[in-house]
Amino acid sequence: MTEPRPTDITEPSSSSGFVRKYLGGIFLSICLILVSVFWGFSYKANQLIEDQLRQQGRAFFQEVVLTRDWLAQHGGVYVPLTPGMQVNPYLSKVPGLKVVIQDRDGQHYTLKNPALVTREISEIAAGQGLFRFRITSLLPLNPQNAPDAFERRSLQNFARGETEAYGYVEESGRSFFRYMAPLPTKESCMPCHAAQGYRPGVMRGGISVSLDATETLAHMRENRFYLIVSAIGLVGLILAVILFISRVFIKDLKKAEAKLLEMATRDFLTGLLNRREALRRLNGEFRRGTRFGEPLTVILLDIDYFKKINDSHGHLVGDRVLQETGEVLRNTLREYDILSRYGGEEFLVGAVKANLDQAAQVAERVRLRVRELRVPGDENTTVSITISAGVAQLRPGESIDQLIARTDEALYRAKGTGRDRVVTSGENETP
Repeated sequence: MTEPRPTDITEPSSSSGFVRKYLGGIFLSICLILVSVFWGFSYKANQLIEDQLRQQGRAFFQEVVLTRDWLAQHGGVYVPLTPGMQVNPYLSKVPGLKVVIQDRDGQHYTLKNPALVTREISEIAAGQGLFRFRITSLLPLNPQNAPDAFERRSLQNFARGETEAYGYVEESGRSFFRYMAPLPTKESCMPCHAAQGYRPGVMRGGISVSLDATETLAHMRENRFYLIVSAIGLVGLILAVILFISRVFIKDLKKAEAKLLEMATRDFLTGLLNRREALRRLNGEFRRGTRFGEPLTVILLDIDYFKKINDSHGHLVGDRVLQETGEVLRNTLREYDILSRYGGEEFLVGAVKANLDQAAQVAERVRLRVRELRVPGDENTTVSITISAGVAQLRPGESIDQLIARTDEALYRAKGTGRDRVVTSGENETP
């Protein structure tokens, strides 16, 4: 029967496992880098958008401050008092302030203070879907200018020294970017706010600006989604490439390991196991047989007059003789028997689960088939060969070395009694 090839004997796994771990580490490192890069892009894009909204908020704030300062410097602005227009009742409480005036034609005008003008402009802008802004204070003159939660928190932070506040809020199902900065009290503010205890230079309130950021945030989420999809796609592509590379690399590595294994365990000339590997496997069978009580028999075979063949026909013919003999052994023995080139022209067979008589019959079959061989020599000649064999079965309490020594003694007797024969241990021994 045919003996298993070297790649069937041992499946290399340690190196391929190392390759998988190594490539897995590379993949994880690449994933971490990609996640960091994509996260950085997303974070930076969000920061740029937020910076842009903050710059818009600052710009609107400055415009409102300029408008409010101009109004404050001129004491407010008088507008025609039209039917349905209400006079600001809070201004009437300011001593010496003319809230309503009349021109020569009898047309009445009412005073619009900076805060009221700011609020009305904000209402117009909000109605057109542009933006909203309002002047507010922790101590407002008009209750309608009372701060909301964001404004109150911001004003409290301004009192502790902060210079601006911003953030996102949700209102009525829409998202707004809120910006707010403090307003210091100026001399032009004193006529209206002196009674509230304000002094020039003291923070009396602030202006908050609201920008509709619903669409902007939707675009930010959309960009984030595309970034995540792109990252996942790229990671998947890298994983596919690494898996492909690992499969090819591991396949080649296994071939290389199998070749190295063959070189380490096989005789290069005959392809049979070498002496070291044969002894290792024989010791394994020895332990297994001892544990389960199964027989183990060793056969040592030697090519008769091999030196004469080398001297007469050359080493190339001698190599062919060794190869042909090894092929006979390979085709005669069982698949699980241990077959090796033991050294020089000697071959060792570990007959697994075979007793002495069974192993002797196998050795005899090998001897007869070798006799039939005709190995091509030089100058159209052929070489006939014979072998001698010694057979010994493991005895209780005996070691592998002792078993091989008895087998070698049997081989020695086979060669000493005429060669081309099989001698078992105990046979033809002199008492």
